[in-house]
Amino acid sequence: MSKTAYLRTHIPAARFKRAEKILARFGLKPGEAVNVFFAKIEEEGNVPFDLRADETKEPLSDTGFLAHLARLHAGEVRYTEAKDVPA
Repeated sequence: MSKTAYLRTHIPAARFKRAEKILARFGLKPGEAVNVFFAKIEEEGNVPFDLRADETKEPLSDTGFLAHLARLHAGEVRYTEAKDVPA
């Protein structure tokens, strides 16, 4: 039995080329990057980044939240204790 596994996948060519250029800056080939990714999954026992929907998109589309941010940046809102910060 082989001590290695063969992984075959389809990736859009443009994405592959862009990623390949980035990986080259680190001295990595795409196959090596996949191996690093799998090693990190094994090490952490999980995917090494959040796969949930990007939660930052929702608050930034909320006009009330944006108005609060504007007041915060203008110095109109100050928090002195962590318990006062809205969740």
